[in-house]
Amino acid sequence: MSFLPMLRLLATFTTLTAVAMSAAAAWDRGGTVLDRALLVAMAVTICAAAHLLPALSRRGVTWLLWIACLLATVYGHLTFFTHAGLRAGETRAQQSVEVADVSRQIETMREALAGINARPVATVAVDLSRARTERRIEALHEELTEAKRAARLRDELVGATASVTTGRAAGLADPVMARLAVVTGSNEASIALAVGIGFAILIELTGAFLWCEALKTANSPVQGVAEPATPATVDPLDSLKDAVEAGLCKPTVASIRVFLGCGQGRAIEMRRALKGSI
Repeated sequence: MSFLPMLRLLATFTTLTAVAMSAAAAWDRGGTVLDRALLVAMAVTICAAAHLLPALSRRGVTWLLWIACLLATVYGHLTFFTHAGLRAGETRAQQSVEVADVSRQIETMREALAGINARPVATVAVDLSRARTERRIEALHEELTEAKRAARLRDELVGATASVTTGRAAGLADPVMARLAVVTGSNEASIALAVGIGFAILIELTGAFLWCEALKTANSPVQGVAEPATPATVDPLDSLKDAVEAGLCKPTVASIRVFLGCGQGRAIEMRRALKGSI
């Protein structure tokens, strides 16, 4: 079965991806290092169980446990998607050219304001109206000019800060979610939640399905050889010997019963015959 290694690899990769997502979400939820370590261990266990339980057991209680693990893992994945979206938004906002330019302008304005020692315009204007000497009037005129410049810089600083806040808010929004919100008439939060739930369930069901197929295929005989042999087509003993040599059937009564599809007595007889022919 040439596809079996690829199937196992895909199942392992899917489970590792889901486990990593669950671990990252658990790490974000924790406070101290110990809290984070325990949350990560719990999340990894639950996620692995959600993938492997259906392949390991088909009992009724197993499915109840699997549903609980699935729901818990989906919640963890939603936490991961939410935090990942926030981090991506912050990165987009920080990397925005417009925001970067305005941020540099804000720094320049703040440096200029730090170099101005003038008092408020109203205070300087009052002193100027009361000044009598030429020297005092000239000094107050210079201070008034600087005070007006400082007031203008403060106004520009307020506007620039508001522009940066708006730009960062726009950068935080996922562009795809924003377009979907326009098309569907819904809000971005609802769309993000629905998409997150869909992706979380998809990766969990995919992992569970792949492991069911991988383990079932690994435990099943090769197609064409696994079918019970009949006297009309091939000698059962020869078929059994070939299967044992190929590693498709163990030389045990239970394995022979499954391979030949026969009863306990027939399997014991074939096992004795197999020992005598080796």
